[in-house]
Amino acid sequence: MASFPWLNIVSGALFGSALTAAGMYSPSTIIGQMHLTNFHMLKGFLAASASSSLAILYAHKLQLSTCKPRTPNTISLFGTYDGNLIGGLLLGFGMALSGACPGTVFPQFATGVSSSIPTMGGAILGGILFSFLKPHITGKVTDQSAINKPTLYEKLGTSEKVGISTFELLCSVGLFATSMLYPKNSISLVNPIVGGLLIGGTQFASLYLLGCTLGISNAFEQIGDLFWWAIRSLGGSRKSMPTVRGTAFAFGTLVGSYLISKVVGLPMVSDHIEISAARAVLGGVCLVLGARIAGGCTSGHGISGMSMLSTASIISVVGMFGGGMALAHFLS
Repeated sequence: MASFPWLNIVSGALFGSALTAAGMYSPSTIIGQMHLTNFHMLKGFLAASASSSLAILYAHKLQLSTCKPRTPNTISLFGTYDGNLIGGLLLGFGMALSGACPGTVFPQFATGVSSSIPTMGGAILGGILFSFLKPHITGKVTDQSAINKPTLYEKLGTSEKVGISTFELLCSVGLFATSMLYPKNSISLVNPIVGGLLIGGTQFASLYLLGCTLGISNAFEQIGDLFWWAIRSLGGSRKSMPTVRGTAFAFGTLVGSYLISKVVGLPMVSDHIEISAARAVLGGVCLVLGARIAGGCTSGHGISGMSMLSTASIISVVGMFGGGMALAHFLS
């Protein structure tokens, strides 16, 4: 029998605390980013990705983890990275609809954001749908070069040192530019850049405690796996219960968000965006279906994958923000 996933819960609690302190969970902040009127999210995102990159390098140096860059996800429609692109677009649509990400829905729920309940319901439904559809829509990557050379710097024929140094420079320039051009931030416990650095710290904690990088959308897939396992068990199936370690991490994220909101006390966030229940449910479904088709979400691809310069993650993130901005513009 597998041991109780205490470390997953602890790691998730650290992540949830940092994400909540950074204030990157507010629907108005996320939708404002898609409208390019609020850059609080981008500042935290860049700081988290840059610091995560250093955390992963340090963890590798200390031999705490041998985590590898993310490889392509395909649905066998038009190319090696079609799952990353289509999944990223669908996830972006979900962000624009719900004002959430697969990770931020937990701080939203913990802090009482009204749209978080239907968004969470939609996300769980998305996990159940993906678990059912997974055998039918996921393809096998046949491009061995994409598997053997999963990073952008490998494709460009340069070294990891040059690639990561360039990435750190670009993140620093992006942070400086957004801070100068858009100095106003959303209400939060800490500055978004500080919050991003805290999230980077939880990346190291995840590597130390679990040996793997941050990522949370797999929790919803696991809930779907558990749902179908229970249904089949009632029908007489004797298959073993699916893993719940990702779900334990998500539960820890919820607990960490709740504790920091109660113990420290968060500034009052006045979220002026009204999101209907139907829109939130649809957004939640899109969030998780998109994230699982792409093989990761804003934390798995955006923070962890980008920080290792995974080509699949870069394509996924371009799809996320491209899809989110396009739909936000359409809805306005």
